[in-house]
Amino acid sequence: METREAIYKRQSIRHFKDQAIQQTVLEEIVKDAQRAPSWANSQPGHVYVAIGSTLKEIKKRHLEKSQQGASGNSDLETTHRNTWSVEAQTNMENWSRFVSQRLQEEHSPVFAFQDAQFNLFNSAAIAYLTLPQNANGWSLYDLGAFGQTLMLSAIDRGIQSMPAYELVKYPKDLRETMGIPSSEMIVMGIGLGFPDGSGINQIYTKRNEIDKILTIKK
Repeated sequence: METREAIYKRQSIRHFKDQAIQQTVLEEIVKDAQRAPSWANSQPGHVYVAIGSTLKEIKKRHLEKSQQGASGNSDLETTHRNTWSVEAQTNMENWSRFVSQRLQEEHSPVFAFQDAQFNLFNSAAIAYLTLPQNANGWSLYDLGAFGQTLMLSAIDRGIQSMPAYELVKYPKDLRETMGIPSSEMIVMGIGLGFPDGSGINQIYTKRNEIDKILTIKK
């Protein structure tokens, strides 16, 4: 697959098939992601991948807490939408309206969105990306580049992805099940798998027009 095709074909999938991903394929994807740029080759991050019985336990705990209405407490601090820039808030509001419209068009109930989150999108595997607790902003940039490269490598193998706060919402449980030490901050989770035909998978996010975000000075 050509790089440009992979970029445009990658999509945030909210419900995956009950189809496993071979461990060797997961290893290859992570190996590819290691080619992402890193400040002075510091390579600050670590990857923990949950599959099989470990993933089942994570999903079980997450579902129980979600149904109980337990508040999230991710390691990376979250902020209320009204603290974001005006432009960012507008983009998020437009996205929410777009999602509601698409769900209606696909005859998919709104609660399917929440149900997918509660069940961690039925991911076949989840990759947890971590950094040392004292990591700086440059390391955070490195980890973001690593995550994007990982997702592009996955789509090159026909595997879609879902990076989401929901996957790292309860870090205490993740530390217990995955053996992640307290010295590491769980920054992001990326669900991996093969998409099914659910209506909630028919959401193709729009982006701003290029002249709204790009400035070229001669």
